[in-house]
Amino acid sequence: MDSFWTIFWLGAIAFAFLAYLLLLFAISADLFRDHGTSGWMKAFWVCFLLLVPFVSALIYVILKSDGIAERSRTTSRIQSRGAAPDGG
Repeated sequence: MDSFWTIFWLGAIAFAFLAYLLLLFAISADLFRDHGTSGWMKAFWVCFLLLVPFVSALIYVILKSDGIAERSRTTSRIQSRGAAPDGG
């Protein structure tokens, strides 16, 4: 029975770690997609994400949630126009 709980917690921790990595990559992509943020502020966010990862990810998502959605929509719209089949 002990090995079941070991495997269960290993799976739960692995899932949480993968979810965090996905969030980190999404934040990084959004950060470098944002043209309104200065280079120094982007460097600050990257350092903050590396030094205090969970807190900074939470703060970034809270502060920039509207911008994340808008930039994602814009990027998706641009990519869908570029991937349209050629008429000629």
